Amino acid sequence: MGQLIRINKLTFSYPGTKKLALEDIQFSIQKGDFLVLAGTTGSGKTTLLKQLKQELLPAGQKTGQVLYKGQAIADLEQTSSAQEIGFVAQNPQTQPIMATVIEELAFPLENLGYSNEVINSRIAELANFLGLDKFLTRSIKTLSGGQVQLVNLASVLALKPEIILLDEPTAQLDPTTAQNFLNVLRQVHDELGTTIVLTEHRLSRVLGLANRLIVLQAGKLLCDGSVSEGLRKMAKMPELSEFVPPIPHFFLQHRIPVATLPLSIPAGRHLLAASGERFRLKRNLTPQLVSQGERLLAAKNITLDFNGHVVLRHLNLELYQGDWLAIIGKNGSGKSTLLSVLAGLLKPQHGKVRLKNQVVWKLSNQLRLQKIAYLSQNPLEQFGGKTVREELEAQNRLADEPFTTQQMVALMTELQLADVANHNVFDLSGGQQQLLGLGICLVTRPKILLLDEPTKGLDPVTKGKLSTILQRVHAQGMTIVMASHDMNFCARYAKQCTFMFNGQVNPPVTSRQFFTQNFIFTTAINRLLANQVPTALFADDVTRLMTVKGGEQSDDAQNRLA
Repeated sequence: MGQLIRINKLTFSYPGTKKLALEDIQFSIQKGDFLVLAGTTGSGKTTLLKQLKQELLPAGQKTGQVLYKGQAIADLEQTSSAQEIGFVAQNPQTQPIMATVIEELAFPLENLGYSNEVINSRIAELANFLGLDKFLTRSIKTLSGGQVQLVNLASVLALKPEIILLDEPTAQLDPTTAQNFLNVLRQVHDELGTTIVLTEHRLSRVLGLANRLIVLQAGKLLCDGSVSEGLRKMAKMPELSEFVPPIPHFFLQHRIPVATLPLSIPAGRHLLAASGERFRLKRNLTPQLVSQGERLLAAKNITLDFNGHVVLRHLNLELYQGDWLAIIGKNGSGKSTLLSVLAGLLKPQHGKVRLKNQVVWKLSNQLRLQKIAYLSQNPLEQFGGKTVREELEAQNRLADEPFTTQQMVALMTELQLADVANHNVFDLSGGQQQLLGLGICLVTRPKILLLDEPTKGLDPVTKGKLSTILQRVHAQGMTIVMASHDMNFCARYAKQCTFMFNGQVNPPVTSRQFFTQNFIFTTAINRLLANQVPTALFADDVTRLMTVKGGEQSDDAQNRLA
């Protein structure tokens, strides 16, 4: 297909640090590649991506070469760099420049001096190809995150680039919107022949599109090859094993011999059926028991509408001490609105929410914060623009029992924010901002913790930190309610689950009952093994069986016989 980019012995460090962000990186990108860059936070993914576009080159010390069509990236003409190498950022809202969609699509073409005829023709073609034709005149501020990200992609495509670089483009999108965006990206790659280079830490959806996987670890190239080869190497490393998606992880954990790891549920089912592999539920897997404490919060007959659109409809919900409830539902089902009502931030037209015997929106702000903590899915909305330490201390002053200095240091250490305590909150990574938001919730020692999409945009390592903290505070008696699209996280940690639909919530049931009775809103492993072990939710719920003379035995039994 021809080589587009060649990287020769690239080493890079940022100003003022001796630590190498990239060390001796060497590989090439072929025309038509769909290449995924994976690795932990701080592994060098974004730094490497920025080396591939002149306008993004970071300041620092660099040795080695980065060549585009044989010419150094830094020496490309600005017009060539702008036109041939596109870029889509992680946060959809940071990229648009103009007010409306049509102005945003026209901007790059006008900037490079294209005629009105070409501009109009290009916009019409792109808008129809990407499904943007129905809101060309809309203000970008009125669009959803997924729609804005499509506009960003369209504005890049308007220049017909040879290659598009994308830095975690779905990190801020919910699962459904993220899948829609990736479907469009597949179409761009397959039908237009555009080369794609994409960094990502949520690999489940994107790996099925890729022909190559490059894995970075501590600035070094760990793997460059097929997706299956990369996943096998990642699975052997404790710091990377959590990045392996559930379906290939299942095959690796149970040592199922396959030449190429399956990346999707249908592919996994096909391989299991073809090989005759059988599984059973582990005997020591006990049902989840939920003990109910005193009733803390009761929402009764809640109805709320916005401009004639009913969001909550005669909703009833009771929360008890020790609950850990996950609210599942599609976008627009009212989950975020419900959390805001439970927190006392929104007042419904009908019904009341009582914290014990007190109506929540009649409580003083300080007393409400001491009893009910709320973390938005975008923590930036709740920050005051101070440093990490100042944000925590400001909230601590509202507590009935403020943290001591020693306790505050311990909290920042647990949140892994001690090293950035004096950094402005807007300079933190998305994962750090999420952990800080959680810390701000915890300093008032609330009785109830409300979390809106707490794992959105988090890499598996940060998600693990979050789960550890939530398990600790729950064990200490805190009641947790979270609205989430993350089926695995909810199934693993929540004690009860409910489904939200048509402005109402179903009566909560135990998490295992909830996820095993569903067939769409459930875990990947439950769907993979639906015909064999319908009550399994995770890879470690089951034991692999082997057919031998005299019947079936688990591979553990086989190993003992050996």
